[in-house]
Order: sequence, then structure tokens, then C-alpha cells
Amino acid sequence: MKGRRFVVASDNHGDEFDPETAKALRDFLKDFKPEIRVHAGDNWDFRNLRKGASDDEKAHSLEDDWEAGTEWLRNYFDGAKEGYFLRGNHDERIWKFRDSATGLLRDYAADGIKRIERIVAQAKVKMLPYDSRHGVLRLGHLRVIHGFFAGMGAARRHSIAYGNCLFGHTHATDSAPVESIEGPAEARGIGCCCKIDMSYNQHLVGKLRHDNAFAYGLLFPDGTYQLFQAKKINGRFYAATEIKTL
Repeated sequence: MKGRRFVVASDNHGDEFDPETAKALRDFLKDFKPEIRVHAGDNWDFRNLRKGASDDEKAHSLEDDWEAGTEWLRNYFDGAKEGYFLRGNHDERIWKFRDSATGLLRDYAADGIKRIERIVAQAKVKMLPYDSRHGVLRLGHLRVIHGFFAGMGAARRHSIAYGNCLFGHTHATDSAPVESIEGPAEARGIGCCCKIDMSYNQHLVGKLRHDNAFAYGLLFPDGTYQLFQAKKINGRFYAATEIKTL
């Protein structure tokens, strides 16, 4: 039974992307050639639009963030036969900004949303909102979400709510199964493609759990799947691009 190759990556955060992860993912896509490509959210950082953003964050160039995120999406989906972009909570900030701002700021946010819509249309990618019900992608028996829980128990809470799923958001490579009469359901955090150390997480102990990583695998016609994960270890990634059926 031949499977379709897929990849799921997340959380590059615009101009906060990690260069080593970017190169590893780019090389992996070239070798593995996945026909299904999923970006699980937070392609842009939009720290300037965060509620309670500091003066320093507001002073950062939004254009650098725009350009880095735009280039990432175009490169990531280049060559995909089937593509999906799940907006993350950071991406969603511009939609919220459009709905809460006034005057020129609202117009700027509206123009930014049109810009994103053009990018995904040109890449022939389906975009899903950051929504706990409508932002869920189904790949056979596997679900992909950006992520709606954080902290040490995030993986288990995601497995209870969504069953077999992959999620970003936490920047960690957690996994947790839940019991079921139909067999265990597992939620797996796929890590992140951004820098582990960023200006706004300096004081957060939770970043000590963060990993640069992405997930990939095979999706079979009956909906079953085989899942793998590539993670940075001592500055290098290890991935099996040739998968044998035994």
C-alpha cells in the first residue's frame, strides 16, 4: 500500500526564524519531495500588534517580519501538490487588529489581510483560521492544528480534545497518548522553526523545553499514517528521506 508523503512544520515567526532550521527544512523538502505540505501556523510574528506590546516591540520593523514570512511560505509550498496554511495565534493578530483598530490602522490591517490572501492564492494553498473548531485539518485519521493549550500538560489536553493530532504553538516536542477502546490516541507537539531565544521570552523558563523540529510521514489510502520527526541535535538535523516497507 503506497503512501502519500507529507510534511508539517510550524512557528517560524517571520524574521525570528532559525537559520539552521530553515536550511535543514529546505534541504529536506528537496530530498523527500512531500506532495502534501502543511504549515501549522505562526508564519509571522506580528509582535508589533500584540496587546501590551512594549515600546521596543512597537519600534521593530513590521516590513522585515512581512518579507521573511512571505518568503518562507513561498519557498515552503513551492512544488507542493496539496498545501494548507493553518493560521496561528500570532498570524491571527492582524485579523483582530483589523476588527479593533480604527482609521488608518484598520485600513493598514485590512490591506495586510489582502496581502496574505494573495500569497496563499498564488501558492494554491487552502487557509484555515485560528479557531478551535474550524481551524482543524484532517489528513486521514490524523488531525493537524496550530494548538490551543500551553504548558506542561498541553499534549495530553490536545489528545483528549482532538485525538490523534499534530500541533505547534508550544514550540516543544511533547507527546501524550490517551486511552480509548479503539486504541490509544496520541497528540504530538512538532516543535518550532524559530529561534529558541527571542527578546520577549528571555525570562520564561518554559523556553527550556523548546526544540527546533518538524514532522513528516506517509498517509495511506485508508486514512492510516506513519509518522516521523526531525529534530535539531547539537546543531544538526537527522531525517530518513528514504522509507522502506517491510
